[in-house]
Amino acid sequence: MNKWSNELSKSKISSLLFITIAMFIFSAIFIKDFRIDASSDTLVAKNDKDFIYYNKYSDLFSSENFLVLAVKNNNKINREFIEKFQFLSKEILKIKKVKRVFSFIDAPILFLNNTSLSSLNAENIETILNSDYDIQEVIKELSNNPIFKNQIINNDANVFSIIIYLDKNLDMEKAKADYNNLKISRNNFLEIKMKYDLERNKFISELREIINKVSDNNEYYLGGIEMIASDVIDFVKKDIIIFSISVILIIILVLFYIFKQFKFVFICLLSSIYSVFIIFGIISFFLIEVTAISSNFSSLIFILSISMNIHIINYYKLLDKELNFKIQKTFTNMFWPCFYTTLTTIVAFGSLIITDIKPIIDFGIIMIISLIVSFVCSFSILPLLLFLAPKNHKPIKNIFNYKNIFSSFTNNFFKIILFTSFVLFILSFGGISKLNVENSFINYFKKNTEIYKGMKLIDEELGGTTPLDIIINFNKFEKIKNIDLAINQENLIRDEDIFDDDFFDDDIFIENETDIWFTKEKIETINNIHYYLDQKQEIGKVQSVISLIEMANLINKKPLEIFELEVLYREIPQEFKESLIYPYLIIDKNMAKITGRVKDSENINRSKLINDIKIYLKNNNNSSVSNYEVNGLLVLYNNMLDSLFESQIKSLGFVIMLIFLMFIILFRSIKLSIIGIIPNIFASSFILGIIGYLSIPLDIMTITIAAITIGIAVDNTIHYLYRFKEFKNKNKLMDSIKLTNSSAGLAVLTTSITIALGFSILSFSSFIPTVLFGIFTSLAMIFAMLGVMVLIPSLLIFSKYD
Repeated sequence: MNKWSNELSKSKISSLLFITIAMFIFSAIFIKDFRIDASSDTLVAKNDKDFIYYNKYSDLFSSENFLVLAVKNNNKINREFIEKFQFLSKEILKIKKVKRVFSFIDAPILFLNNTSLSSLNAENIETILNSDYDIQEVIKELSNNPIFKNQIINNDANVFSIIIYLDKNLDMEKAKADYNNLKISRNNFLEIKMKYDLERNKFISELREIINKVSDNNEYYLGGIEMIASDVIDFVKKDIIIFSISVILIIILVLFYIFKQFKFVFICLLSSIYSVFIIFGIISFFLIEVTAISSNFSSLIFILSISMNIHIINYYKLLDKELNFKIQKTFTNMFWPCFYTTLTTIVAFGSLIITDIKPIIDFGIIMIISLIVSFVCSFSILPLLLFLAPKNHKPIKNIFNYKNIFSSFTNNFFKIILFTSFVLFILSFGGISKLNVENSFINYFKKNTEIYKGMKLIDEELGGTTPLDIIINFNKFEKIKNIDLAINQENLIRDEDIFDDDFFDDDIFIENETDIWFTKEKIETINNIHYYLDQKQEIGKVQSVISLIEMANLINKKPLEIFELEVLYREIPQEFKESLIYPYLIIDKNMAKITGRVKDSENINRSKLINDIKIYLKNNNNSSVSNYEVNGLLVLYNNMLDSLFESQIKSLGFVIMLIFLMFIILFRSIKLSIIGIIPNIFASSFILGIIGYLSIPLDIMTITIAAITIGIAVDNTIHYLYRFKEFKNKNKLMDSIKLTNSSAGLAVLTTSITIALGFSILSFSSFIPTVLFGIFTSLAMIFAMLGVMVLIPSLLIFSKYD
């Protein structure tokens, strides 16, 4: 019988070894496809009606992707400074991805030389490079030009910019459209996207190499979506590498402190590292992209895996039986508590899937896959390692007498503990009521990083960073039926200096009914909204067709008449139409766009700003307007956070109820299930309350703290109460609590300290959401541990559980 049993064990071990090696090879093959995505598309709700409309009008209005190279001039503006801009412009134009550049050295001089708009073309533009005017006079003109000020030069004329316009990546745009229309597979789309990301990162590197060639005491900063995406990916990669190594080192020290033997440290670590490696292979196989939001999944699942392994090894070491029987008994008795901890944690992270934000959904999916893989590894790789490890070991020794310290404290002060916990729970609602969401991208980065300094400079000196668009849909345009009126208007315009003598031709009015788009009502509508936005403290640079009209008025030295605007539109050179009109006006669609850039560094309430603008538009509607739409990246990101906040808060109660039902199934006791769920509710409430009282706005990462807190806290609760129930069958209440503290309590305490220390490492990240995520997850672990080690025993004593 023993021989047959041993042969069976060898068969199981051989199968496990084969599966283990096969999974390792599988992951090694596909892990090369592991991807990180930081594009702006990952920060919007896909079913958001504003996002759908955003894509629609973005295709209509002429727009270009661009980067901004901001230069803070700390020297005198002279020919040497101009030559440096020439050098930068020429070098940047050599980069393959660059279409064109524009800066103050390319801007036309219009006021000093009384240039007419109609005569402007690429051959005869007078700029600071070919002008005899004094440099300071030209700089003064440009800083007062409605189009150029706070765009390529600030009001104080000490911050300049080079706007780097990029070629459209037609392959990427086509791939995105085909993928959305289900014409190509996700695999094909991601291959094209990977190529695009590599080209973008190479472009950013080349750009920075050029900037580094300039040696002076001026300050140079890059800004723009392409640069942010590239830098965020770099931050995420750095965080994954540095923090994973740091967490492993901390865990090694803690494990050695717990087990006092290298064997168990090695077994625990190897099992967890293997599970994380397999997880990387699986998510790479399924082409699930990791974003800034889900970048900490490896540290999170590694620590959760370590936690489960500590509980299992701790149970194994406390047994005093023969080796084969010990392994069998350990994994038989630990299966259900570990199964339910995995299941309840899956429920907690499953709440992330019900959102409409793809990165959050992916984070939830990644964690669910990770938890399943971790559980399987703990009940396959871990027993295999225990079986293969050397057989001799010393019994576990407590670092100090847990059962006396915690049990004595709870027994003597359980009423005070319960009262204090209840008061803190009530007070936490005050903080929860103060919770809000914000999306200040500047404040996502530490102040010593280049990305923060650049965005801050652009935000404060060059008109803001985050775009806000107002789309105006006008009613059907009017017709001029009186040809005599049109001719009279034309004769009046011929006398104006703003146009050249050959500006007009005989074909301007070829029909008795001439289409006229520019009317007084339309211009007043655009003008009023433009200046309303311009006066808002939260908004910097405002751009619309009014910017061109203001410049034309300055050239004309008096406001243009409505009919003059119509003629100006018809005859202005095409290159100026493409840059000054088409981005803000579509005549045949009867649409106008006004773009304001919000100052992201300002301490503002973005939701209130958006609502204020909507109220203004509603109260100032007129008969020429069909409807208004407030949109842009600011609105999309704000919608995303509001949607995420609402879904997470609403799902919290549902998650707690599901976990409570699982407790009833596991413990088969309503009283014990109520005792078990209370610390989980308290821990998540305390964390959210602290965040609210500290006035820390929830962001894309910290908003998941509640789900993570419950997911982690419920693990400790199950292990503690499952062990307590075993002891309670043979012992009195206090004796059971003491025995539980010295067994499961030891594992709870050590795993909680391990996890808290591990996540505290994240506070050294350059990405502020990661910093806050690390700090509050560490606090959540401490609260969860105190809830299990102090609050649960107090509840058991108070309820006189039997």
